[in-house]
Amino acid sequence: MPAICNKPQAGITGWPFFVCLLSMLCIGVVGRSWAESSYFGPMSPTPGLIFDVAKDEYVRLETLQSAAAGAKYILLGESHTNLVHHQRQAELVDLLSGDGLKRAVVWEMINRDRQDDLDAAWDNPDLEIEDLGAAIGWEDSGWPSWHDYSPIAQAARNHQLPMIAGNLPDALLGPMMKKGNAALPAPLAKKLALPPLPDTVKTLFDQEIVDTHCGMLKPNQAPPFSTIQFARDASLARAMFDATHMKGIKGAFLIAGAMHVRANVAVPWHLKRFDPKGTSIVIAMIEAPDLSASSAKPGDFLKMFGPGHSVDFIWFTSGLEQPDPCEGIKMPPMAQQDDGADSAAENADTTRSDDGSDKLAPLTPKKAPPQKNNAPAEEETDASPHSTKPGNNAGNEAGDTERAEPKNTPIEKPSRPEYKTESKNPVIDPEPSDNPTRLIIPIPPAQSRD
Repeated sequence: MPAICNKPQAGITGWPFFVCLLSMLCIGVVGRSWAESSYFGPMSPTPGLIFDVAKDEYVRLETLQSAAAGAKYILLGESHTNLVHHQRQAELVDLLSGDGLKRAVVWEMINRDRQDDLDAAWDNPDLEIEDLGAAIGWEDSGWPSWHDYSPIAQAARNHQLPMIAGNLPDALLGPMMKKGNAALPAPLAKKLALPPLPDTVKTLFDQEIVDTHCGMLKPNQAPPFSTIQFARDASLARAMFDATHMKGIKGAFLIAGAMHVRANVAVPWHLKRFDPKGTSIVIAMIEAPDLSASSAKPGDFLKMFGPGHSVDFIWFTSGLEQPDPCEGIKMPPMAQQDDGADSAAENADTTRSDDGSDKLAPLTPKKAPPQKNNAPAEEETDASPHSTKPGNNAGNEAGDTERAEPKNTPIEKPSRPEYKTESKNPVIDPEPSDNPTRLIIPIPPAQSRD
C-alpha cells in the first residue's frame, strides 16, 4: 500500500490558475452500533455517518449502495487535502463497481492535454500505481500528493476501469480570462456547446468567488472566473459522457471537488445537456464538526452549496487541521480598469489553498508560478484510431471555487437569490433523487456551434 502523505505540495502562489469552490465532502462506513437501525433522529453529524438528503435521515452504507446501483454517473465530491476523502472515494469506486456496470474514472485533477501521458502510463502493466503520478507529472501540478489519491487508482485498476483526464488545460486560462469562451479551440467549443451562463448561476458563482478569495477580489473582477468555472464543469461532464462511448464502458465516476458535483448548477447540470436520460447520483464527502463546539444538523451543511438540493448523500468524515489559507496573502498593485478583468488575470493566480479548497490567491512580487510550455494547439482532435479513449480535447482549466469554511461549524453564507423556474424551457429534475425541494435551472439543449 502506498505511503500516506498529506503535506501540501506548493505554497500560496506557486500553482496554475484554478478557481474553485469549497470541496469538503466525504463518505464513510457506518459503525456496527447502528446496524439494526437506519435513523438516529436530529443528532449532529459524526465521522462515519451517511446522510440521505432525500429521506432526511442517516442510513447504512448498504442503503447508499442500493441507491447508486445502476446509476450511469456517480459523482464523488471531496475536499482535496483530506486524505480520508480519497480513501472513501476508493472504497466507493470498489464497492459500486460491483453492480455489473463498468464505469470509467474521470479526474478533475488531470487536464485533458495529459490524456496521452495518462493512457501510456495506465496501459503499462509494469508501472506500479505508486509510480503513476510521476509518469503524468502529478507532483508538478500543485495538487496534494499522489500518494493520497493513489488508492482511487488502485481501485480502478482492480476493476480494470479506464482513467480519463477531464479538466481544461492550464494554457487557456489566461486567454479565457480576457476573451471568455471565445478563447476555446473550435473543436472543444463544439463539444462543450456552452449556452450563455444563466443569470442565477452567474450571481451565485460571482458571489462565491468573491467570498472565497480572502477579500482580494472586487465584485467586478469575478465574472471571468465564473465563466471559466462554468466551462470547467462542462468539460468534466463532457469527459464523463464521452467515456460512455468507449468499448464496454456504460458509465463514469467523477473524482472532483465538492462544488463541482452540485446537481443543480455544476457537472450534473451539464450532464443533462449531453445525456438527458442518463441517471446520476451525487455523493459528497464533508468533514464532521467538533461536537463539543457545534450543535449543527446535517441539513445545515447543505447551505454551503447554495440554494436548492445539490447532493443526494453526505458521508461525514474526520476533519484535518489546516492552516488559514488567507494568512500572508497580499495583493499586488492593480491598474485601474473599468471591469477589473484584465488586472485580475495579470495579477492573480488561482491556486489551491492548504485546506483543499481551490481558491484564487494573488501573486506576490517574490513568487510567481513557472511558465509552462503547453500552449493549446490550433486544432483539437478526438482519440486516435488506435485508442478507445475519448478525445484529448484542448481546453482550459477553470474555476473550482471551493469555499473555505471553518473546520468545525458550518457557516451560513450570505443570502442568495432563489432560483426561478419560470421559463420557456422545461425544468428537468436530475435523477435519482425524488426530493421535491430540489431546485434546478432550466437546461437548454446542447447544440453544436457553427
